[in-house]
Amino acid sequence: MKKVLFHSLTIPPDNVSTGMLVGEIAAGFKKQNVEVEVLASTPQYNVLNNEFTTITKINKNYSESEYKNVKIVHVNSKKKSHKEGKRIFQWAHFHYYSLLFLYKSRNDYEQIFIFSYPPTMNIVSLFVKKVLKLKVNYSVWELYPEIASELKLFNFPIIISIFKKLDTYSMKNTDNLIVNSPELKEYLFEKRKLSNKNINVITHFSPYQISSKLPNLQLKKMFYAGNLGKPQNLEKFIQTMLDNNIDWMLDIYGAGTEYEKIKDYENDNITLNSHISRQELITNVSDLPVAVVSLDSRITVEGFPGKTFDYLSMNKILLSVSNKDSAVAQFINKHNLGINIELDSKKSFLDAFEKLASLEYLKQTISNIKKVNENQINKSKIINDYFELL
Repeated sequence: MKKVLFHSLTIPPDNVSTGMLVGEIAAGFKKQNVEVEVLASTPQYNVLNNEFTTITKINKNYSESEYKNVKIVHVNSKKKSHKEGKRIFQWAHFHYYSLLFLYKSRNDYEQIFIFSYPPTMNIVSLFVKKVLKLKVNYSVWELYPEIASELKLFNFPIIISIFKKLDTYSMKNTDNLIVNSPELKEYLFEKRKLSNKNINVITHFSPYQISSKLPNLQLKKMFYAGNLGKPQNLEKFIQTMLDNNIDWMLDIYGAGTEYEKIKDYENDNITLNSHISRQELITNVSDLPVAVVSLDSRITVEGFPGKTFDYLSMNKILLSVSNKDSAVAQFINKHNLGINIELDSKKSFLDAFEKLASLEYLKQTISNIKKVNENQINKSKIINDYFELL
């Protein structure tokens, strides 16, 4: 059997949960004696501590490293820019050298697992299927055309429409399409007219070890950790919190396009911190009982915050701020992992914090979180779900 290639923008030692997730799946394949390699960029976010092999530069375009005995080829890349224009050029650079590598190495691999961020990975998927004639397993984590349209991130409707058609065509031309929620599968079936047969629902998981420490349920303190961008719309939650004089403290950790705007809201109860390592984060929030998942209300199934699973691995009760029809709200409600708030409803907001004042409710929710960590989002189970697609 020829080798299997995983293609992702990020991978360890990049300290970003989506990249860590891909690394863990690849390592899981390696344990099953699959010859697997990874193609990714050099770190674009934050490099992990020296527990991982050093990246060795091969030439001006590529480097190599290893993660848990899995060989990684890196496209030499600059750190991620938070400016949309620069980011598009970064994606173009990454794709050019990725496609060049794939073409030159086309006889080395039997099939490729492609992970959808950046959204232009659909071009890579088509290239691998149509030009290289290799089996493609395409894991789609978000629908960028819909997100860009809903949030008005890109003011060229014709280009968005063309990109959406390209995106749909790419999804149709995969051997296995993987989505992270049943709601997204249903959307693609109904709205994008994809065949229901080749869409596989495989949820995400936390690539990190499940914590044995339980939070202090009597603390009236919560935190948010992750991207501070427009799709997250954390500013709206903060405004609603201030308008209703909620007597809770909020610690924020992260970076993104909205960082400076959120900085204006700092006060005695709201603290904004830059991105820190996960180990530092765990230390800082170990006692905090509640973690905030924030998603703009215009997004429903088009995106699912990966931090949801990271929070659960830390045994945190989820306070979701999202549309009630969103995939993340449906997931939280289905498994009783916390509360979903609709910010346009003052009653929904006040009821949520009244619920969080109940010690009995908090204890039951922590019990639910333990069960979900052990069963539905168990790392071994989900890696096996990917493995079965071989």
